[in-house]
Amino acid sequence: MVIWFVSLIFFPSYNQKSVEVLIPQGADSLRIAKILSQHQLIKSPFLFIILSKIFNWEKDLKAGKYELTSPTLIEVLHQLRKGQIKIYRVTIPEGLPKWEVAKILGSKGVVKEDVFLRLIDNPQIFKEDHTFPLPKESLEGYLYPDTYYFVSDENSQEVVKKFLVRFEEVVGPLYENWRGNHHLSLKEVITLASIVEKEACVSSEKPIIAAVFYNRLQKGLRLRADPTVKYALGNFRERLTLDELKTPSSYNTYLYHGLPPGPICSPGKDSIYAILYPAEVDYLYFVAKGNGIHQFSQTYEQHLKAVYKYQKEQVNDSLP
Repeated sequence: MVIWFVSLIFFPSYNQKSVEVLIPQGADSLRIAKILSQHQLIKSPFLFIILSKIFNWEKDLKAGKYELTSPTLIEVLHQLRKGQIKIYRVTIPEGLPKWEVAKILGSKGVVKEDVFLRLIDNPQIFKEDHTFPLPKESLEGYLYPDTYYFVSDENSQEVVKKFLVRFEEVVGPLYENWRGNHHLSLKEVITLASIVEKEACVSSEKPIIAAVFYNRLQKGLRLRADPTVKYALGNFRERLTLDELKTPSSYNTYLYHGLPPGPICSPGKDSIYAILYPAEVDYLYFVAKGNGIHQFSQTYEQHLKAVYKYQKEQVNDSLP
């Protein structure tokens, strides 16, 4: 009996792979024991309850999602007491719009997509938590791309705050060091950077593309950036049709002068830096060569020749 008793406490109950188990808030030792037994993590719910009460551990057992691998009963109690809940490592790549960020977080079980998007479209909820000015309409562009760590069922507002805290840590100093002699607001910088992020395939071209957009804005030309139309359509697929370029949206920089209402994705540090410190070039146009880089031109005539050379099937004879 002693050997049997000791084996139940100090030896793994089952030979199995890792198992995820959710311990709900407010669960007592009886309910927890049933959950663990159902997942074949312990053989004796009764012994689990007895031990938790004898050692006065019941009140210390913490809720959350755990990942347990063939644990002993004593190991299970130890992990529940320490709150060693499962941590989700989530990497958000550069250049994702808010709906794709929401999809990644939803697929990882961090937060529901619709809940996340509702929070993103209500920036006023977070205005008291940060020193930098938040946009009024949406936090699009402010979900800084990086690797984050979340716990299961983390408070949805805390999830958003982690993005904003990282944004403030990285972008805040860059912008503060730059803005003294410049007139662009933080939102305008992020908006331009988000377009650069979507246009550039290689980092070395980002300062040049940034310069093209600055030059066009200074001359009163429309930006004519395909990614802004794709954002309006809600799909960043590869090519646009001529009809889609006429999409009636304030984000369509083929139709409207100036910047779109806000960012179209979350830009990375390189794209933001490119907007703050663009290349000193007088280009006004660029076209993709099809190999990840662009042909830049100073005049519209040069641009048309480049378009014809690299995109014969998409020649657009409309004026800039």
